[in-house]
Amino acid sequence: MGRRGRLKGPMGSHERPASPLLFRLVLAVFGLVVLIAGAVLAAVAGSAPLTVVLSAGAVAAALNVYWVALRRRYER
Repeated sequence: MGRRGRLKGPMGSHERPASPLLFRLVLAVFGLVVLIAGAVLAAVAGSAPLTVVLSAGAVAAALNVYWVALRRRYER
């Protein structure tokens, strides 16, 4: 039976597959861009409630981008 704990192979090898955090970061940044664009369009259209909701979503998405980037940094 193999040892438990940290895998010793290089990143991307069979022993240590590549992390999905880069993909999560790409999706988080895409979501942030979409929410910011939606908030700007809602502000231009004059819909205050929609602007507030989309802006709050953009803040939450920015926190998610920060959190995923932090996890990627500590994974290395």
